[in-house]
Amino acid sequence: MADVDPPPGRATRRRGHELEQAIYGAVLDELLSVGYAQLTIDRVAQRARTGRATLYRRWPSKRELVADAVADALPPLEERPDTGDVREDLLVCFTRMHGLIEGVGRLAMQAVAAELHSRTDDTLVDLVREQVLGPRLQIVLDVLLRGAARGQIRAEAAVPILARTGPALLFQHLLMFGKPPPAAQVEDIVDRVVLPAAGFVPGSP
Repeated sequence: MADVDPPPGRATRRRGHELEQAIYGAVLDELLSVGYAQLTIDRVAQRARTGRATLYRRWPSKRELVADAVADALPPLEERPDTGDVREDLLVCFTRMHGLIEGVGRLAMQAVAAELHSRTDDTLVDLVREQVLGPRLQIVLDVLLRGAARGQIRAEAAVPILARTGPALLFQHLLMFGKPPPAAQVEDIVDRVVLPAAGFVPGSP
């Protein structure tokens, strides 16, 4: 992608949430314009029209800054669904994720996914995994664990690799086609992939 010079302008006097959002917005713009490898604290500060020292006081390096900006672009974590039915809980989880990649999180995840794929910075990979992806995948795993405890799926199916399967299919479509899958595909992923692999028994307690 072509390099885009940050817009000119003097630093403006902003504080708190307003300044934070300007910085995060500048980070995402830089990711999309030049990629992670070329992103610098100086460029972010210039684009956000603030001083470098403001950024360095909170973020010791661009790794932490990018991870926080991506996490902020995604909707906050919601309460774990617990309807008493593993299928319904999975539908809630994956519908939320579908909504996430339809919104502002789409651009953030596309920009970062390209950098994670190249693995030019394993520390960034770890930060995004711990702060962004890990907590959301844990919610899916918790749903499977509760389903296993209720006897709705096989106990050995409540494992991280199956918890990652549904989200992986959603994000794979985003990376391949540049847009989220049709909403109807969420139900297909649950009914045709995750639940059969989990040994789901319809009508189980």
